[in-house]
Amino acid sequence: MSVSYLHNPCKVIKGFSLYFAEDVAFIVIDRGENRLNNEFFTVFNSLLDEVNSNESCKGLVTTGVGKFYGNGLDLEWMTNLSAPELLDFLDLMSASLKRLLCFPLPTLAAINGHAFAGGALLAFAHDLRTMRVDRGWLSFNEVFINRIFPEFLLQMLRDKIGTGKNFSDAVVLGKRYTAEEAFNCGLVSAIRNESLLLPDTLRVLKSFYGKNGYPRDSLRKMKEAVYHQTLDAYRKQVEAAKEKSKL
Repeated sequence: MSVSYLHNPCKVIKGFSLYFAEDVAFIVIDRGENRLNNEFFTVFNSLLDEVNSNESCKGLVTTGVGKFYGNGLDLEWMTNLSAPELLDFLDLMSASLKRLLCFPLPTLAAINGHAFAGGALLAFAHDLRTMRVDRGWLSFNEVFINRIFPEFLLQMLRDKIGTGKNFSDAVVLGKRYTAEEAFNCGLVSAIRNESLLLPDTLRVLKSFYGKNGYPRDSLRKMKEAVYHQTLDAYRKQVEAAKEKSKL
């Protein structure tokens, strides 16, 4: 995907670029398939720190470059982890998604290409999503790779998708959504071709926060209240991991 809409990144690190444009932060991820691993979330969280510290910023957009928004977990990398290292990574991923879920700014994932499994989870941890119309599938394909979501992520997806047909199709059956299908099901807010994706993403985001933006503390508290069941599941997951580590 072309990011010519953006100019002069304020930081470039390990395949991530951070831009500030029109009071909005853009995190552009250019790491091939953008698979999730320790380095991904370590850098991503450091950029969230910078976005949060910019008091003039009113929103956050993340997007990828080329064919992928995110192609799931870095399974090849994970095969070389010890059991404790794997648990540490899964804890880091859960903590990062939880942080994004309750981030004190409105967040939007501009899905530029394929968003599978963990890449789709990253997109749905955002408040809003837009999607490129001429390339890419959106899919929670865990059922095809013999993986089950922990309760924290299942509850997050219930909060985002609901508990009806959309949830059954997307999570139980791993449906692959085209941009048009995702839009018609309400999973994304807008669909555009490549050249218009980021400009229209910005329009969608600004249509929510208007001229002055949201009070950050108020928005964070609202998200924590709305997603309290997801956060309760996250806390239980953390507590269970602590108890297991004592054995």
